[in-house]
Parts: sequence; structure tokens; C-alpha cells
Amino acid sequence: MLYNFPYKNVQDIRLSDDLDVTIYHVKELSDVDESAEEIVKSCLNNPFGAKRISESLNPDDKVLLIVDDISRPTPIAEFISVILDEIHSCGVKRENVEFLIALGTHRFMTPREMEQKLGNNICNQYIVKNHEWNNPDELHNYGTLNDGTEVVLNKAIAESDFVIGVGSIAPHPAAGFSGGGKIIVPGVGTDKAAGNFHWESIMYPQKDVLGVRDNPMRENIDKIANMSGFDYIVNVIMDGKNRVVKAVCGDPIEAHKIGCEISLEIFGVKIKDPDKADIFIIDTHPLDQELWQGVKALCALECIIPDNAIGIIVSPLPEGICQSHPEVLENGFMSFDEVKPLVDSGQISKIVGHNLVQGGRLLQHTTCYLVSPGVSKRQANQMGFDYYKDPQTALESAIREKKDKERIRVIILGMGGEIAPIVD
Repeated sequence: MLYNFPYKNVQDIRLSDDLDVTIYHVKELSDVDESAEEIVKSCLNNPFGAKRISESLNPDDKVLLIVDDISRPTPIAEFISVILDEIHSCGVKRENVEFLIALGTHRFMTPREMEQKLGNNICNQYIVKNHEWNNPDELHNYGTLNDGTEVVLNKAIAESDFVIGVGSIAPHPAAGFSGGGKIIVPGVGTDKAAGNFHWESIMYPQKDVLGVRDNPMRENIDKIANMSGFDYIVNVIMDGKNRVVKAVCGDPIEAHKIGCEISLEIFGVKIKDPDKADIFIIDTHPLDQELWQGVKALCALECIIPDNAIGIIVSPLPEGICQSHPEVLENGFMSFDEVKPLVDSGQISKIVGHNLVQGGRLLQHTTCYLVSPGVSKRQANQMGFDYYKDPQTALESAIREKKDKERIRVIILGMGGEIAPIVD
């Protein structure tokens, strides 16, 4: 049996007949034949908990579109034109519409990447800005939550009359799901806000957060987004082929809740008896840019892998471990008990600490191999992995480790960056 990874620069893997192999993947909706543009256009006509965008605007309004960045797979260029048509249909002028890229604390997107994300015409006709999370001149204090949390976000929200978040909804290990108000925080917040949000999430077992919409982190996200004046979302849901198959729009909370239900039907995958498996193989698709994002596949694996199994993580990682936070590679994945003193003493930030623990929780009880052309053997070892140059060599090594088993059971998880495994 030959298994194909979704990468041009990663070899396929051959699994012999004497292995007990089960493959799980995010659902593919073959009955959807509309284009992303058609799906979003239909969605805009039927918002949840709000009026249509065109019914909510005045001709002189200044509109801000906050969009997710290049690390997210949302194909915004495929459908942004119908959102703009809806905005302009009520007389809003082009010069009153701006785009803000929700980087969180990710690196700036280049002009070329902006064109890839939004389309050439958009970048030529509209103002498009990166969120400058570390520039005080670009930030604004929107108030304080009841728990004392200061809400500091990009000032463009305060300078706009109507704010629309454009992104996608998929399971997320720190927020339950992406989308909704998450594009506000940590999307256009400070590094402190991003750190607090992510750090809080590791206080909970991964299985209680990934694919669970209502959780403490999401509650704070919704409160902050509401305080900022966040008005509207247009969120798409993709399937196992990374195609837009559904969309929701309207109130940032009500529409998002409905979108999460749809998303879980696609990304929630029931895994039968994972505790009896010996080897797990998972890619990080579609979060393949760097391990900072690819760690989400480790979070998914953590939900189901038994202590005595071996995990094989496969990803191209063209930008390596993490360009914006070199401390990740300097420290490597660690347990919470190892990371907490570093955070408390200020040696590393909470957001970096969160990432280290996300991977460390898996590696502290399970042996994991990393296969990646974008990461060196030294870097992989420094992060806590055994390194292999290709998936086949990694599998053969894992099989040798399990040679005493009567029949080795292998579980393969596709689209590991967004899958939400559920123990069946």
C-alpha cells in the first residue's frame, strides 16, 4: 500500500501488507459544486444574528476588513470580491475601505504574499496594512474587562465605523476553533494579549479545548472583541481538500457558533481504539509554513496517542522552526514544569512558553520522529525529536522498535494541522 503526503518535496510511504493500517482524514464533501465566490455570496444574503452588510452601512462609513495572514489556508482571493461588492452596493467609496492583516505576533507579510492572499487587484486598489503588534503608535486602549484585563488592540478598529473579520473556522488547540473574534485577539492585539491567551490554554487538557467551541479562552475572546466594537464576520469552512464548502456571516458570536458546528462535522474524526495502536503518522497540513504553526498537529496527536507508541510527524516546514521567535529553537519543546520558571522569570514570553509546552506535553511521554526537508537534524534533535530524512526510513525505524508485536498497528492522520481526533 502506498500512502501519499500532500507535499511535492516529501516522499510517499509504502506500508507492507503485514501491517494493520488505518487511515483517517478530514471529510471531503463531494456533493459541493459551487465556487467559493458563490458560497460566500449566498451566505451574505442570509446572515446570522445581524442584518446584511449592505443594510448595516451608510455611504460615508469607513469600513475595516481584518483578514487572516499567510499562515492560514483561507483562500480569501477567491471570494473577497463579493464581500467588496456588498460593501460598495450601498454607496461606500473605495477610499473608505481598508484591509488590516491579523498577524498576531507573526512576521510581516511581504507585498508579494499580500497579493497571493488577497489578489493583485485588491492590493492595487485598496490600502492593505500589516498589524504592527509591537508599535505603540499603532495601538489603542479600548477599556478594561471586569477581571482587570486591559484591551489594547490596533487603533484602526477605533478609527472605523464598521469592522468585518474575514477568515475560516477549523479546530484550534488554544481557542477550540479558529475564526470569529479570534481575528481580533490575538489577531490584532499585543504580544502580551497573545501570550496571556495562549498561556491560559495550556492550563487545560488538550482534549478539553481542541474542537470545543465554548471554553474559557473563547469566552475572553468574545468579551474583548465585543468591547472593541467588532461588528461582523464572514468565515468560510473548508473540507479535506482545502476547498471552501460552507460559509457563515453575521454576528461574531452567533454566526461563529453555527460555523463551529459545521466545522466539527467536517474536521471531527472518530478514531477507533487509538490506545491499541503502535505507530502514528501525521502531517501538519495545511499549517506547513513553520513548526510554530505545525505544532498544532502535535496537539491533535496528544489527544489520542498512548505513551508506548511512536509518533512520526511529516511536514515540509520551509521556514524552519519559527522565524519570529528564535527562542523556540534555543529552548526546544519542554514540559510545563520546565517552562513555567522561565516564563515567571521573564526569560521567555508567555506565547513562546505556550508553544514549547504544546509540543513538550506530547514529547515528554511519547517518542516522536520528525521528517522535514526544512529542518536540520540538529534542529530537530534540539526540539526533542529523533530526525529522519524521509518517511519511509522513519517508518522502518519505528517498525524495528515494535518488532516484538505480533502485528503492528499503524494509524495515519491526514490534515493533521486542523483535524480534531475523537476517541471512538
